[in-house]
Amino acid sequence: MTLHSEFVGFRAYGHSGFRSLCRLKKEKAFSRIEMAVALVDRENLMHYPLSLITKEHDRLVCWGHLKNAAPMRLELFPTCQEKLRKKFLSDPSIKEAPPRISAIKDFSVFSSDTDLANRFLSNAKVQKNFSKTKGFVKSLSIDRENSLVHLIYDLKRESLEPAFEFLMTCGETLARMTKRAS
Repeated sequence: MTLHSEFVGFRAYGHSGFRSLCRLKKEKAFSRIEMAVALVDRENLMHYPLSLITKEHDRLVCWGHLKNAAPMRLELFPTCQEKLRKKFLSDPSIKEAPPRISAIKDFSVFSSDTDLANRFLSNAKVQKNFSKTKGFVKSLSIDRENSLVHLIYDLKRESLEPAFEFLMTCGETLARMTKRAS
């Protein structure tokens, strides 16, 4: 983080995790990135046998605040999240964008602009970084109104660096798409 930022700060939340804020350098696509780490309850002895059933993991939640407006709204999440899929199917402001890329075939994609979404997801860097993280991704949201990229991951030792790389790649790709559109 320190390579990309002017300031990094954090606040601990006892045993349940921490939150950090990074103000990025001027040449980056994001003005700031916030990260929250939510840890599962390890003090509870029942956590260990139940985690095998519930598949509960530590979570990494990232908010990347874009400097420029996001060119579209996009929602990407594993197809097994049926409740989330039904929610977006009933939202008239967003349409399902059937994935044209094999790397995301196990994910549902909804967007306000399906052509732009497919162009974004077809980007070679986005595909490369997504393929490194797709086993950990719970959701990717691009919010046009708030110019925000929101990622949720299962946090594991091997997912932290690829998650950050994927977030930065999303920001850079969206910034290039916005420049081309204007």
